[in-house]
Amino acid sequence: MQDEAKRKQFIQKTFNTVAEDYGLRASRFFHLSGEIMAELLELGGDESVLDVASGTGATALPLAKMLPHGEVTALDFSAGMLKQAENAASETGLSNLIFQTGDMTQLPFDKHSFDHATCAFGLFFVDDMSGTLKHIANTVKPGGKVLVSGFCGESFQPMAQLCLDRLRAYGIEVPAVIGWKRMSEAEQLEGIFTQAGFDGVNIERRTIGYHIDLEGWWEVVWNAGFRGLVEQLDDKVAEFKQAHLNELAPFCDEKGLWLEIDLNFTCGVKPVHATSK
Repeated sequence: MQDEAKRKQFIQKTFNTVAEDYGLRASRFFHLSGEIMAELLELGGDESVLDVASGTGATALPLAKMLPHGEVTALDFSAGMLKQAENAASETGLSNLIFQTGDMTQLPFDKHSFDHATCAFGLFFVDDMSGTLKHIANTVKPGGKVLVSGFCGESFQPMAQLCLDRLRAYGIEVPAVIGWKRMSEAEQLEGIFTQAGFDGVNIERRTIGYHIDLEGWWEVVWNAGFRGLVEQLDDKVAEFKQAHLNELAPFCDEKGLWLEIDLNFTCGVKPVHATSK
């Protein structure tokens, strides 16, 4: 239990730290995927949607734009991230969002509170993914959808692997299996959703890609999930950055470095006969 509390504290600290630049410029794939999420949910315009692990609102804001007579509740563990989402909503004139800080493993909502729920790039942060997915589904009305996104395929390659290999060479303890790899394959996702109580699962794969420069890749490293690992280098961060970007230079063409992200969008419909505990 103490280890779990420390892990959550680490995640919270990391995302509070990166909140200001999260999802911007080179990391815009978060917002591009959020638009895909909103499209795939096929909303009527008057629903109530819970967006879990909402971050800076990459999914919540596109959802809100599709709900002129509905509402989005955006929940995230990081107050810093939610503040960025709230600022973005204010700048775009969206008033149909509720922002709430909270833990997705302990949602403060009654069962059947929402028509649908979404969780973008958040489920792989928890140990019990099927249990957490079921917990999220409990807040959704029978017949409602739960839509989850995650990375798959060869996302961020070869840059990510080279980064992790260099971190190991510097003595940083890198997990044997990176979190998102636990739900990167169709078989894994089908198992998670089936264990969570969904009868049918639909998985749609999309690819997002664009050119960035080397500093852009460092933005991805520094302002996303790698931050917590890289910070452990302390006074060697600058040295590590230079060495890492140097090894990536041969992968650049005249347009820069190609960043490709493969994504799985997995949707389950909550059975009408479902019971919640």
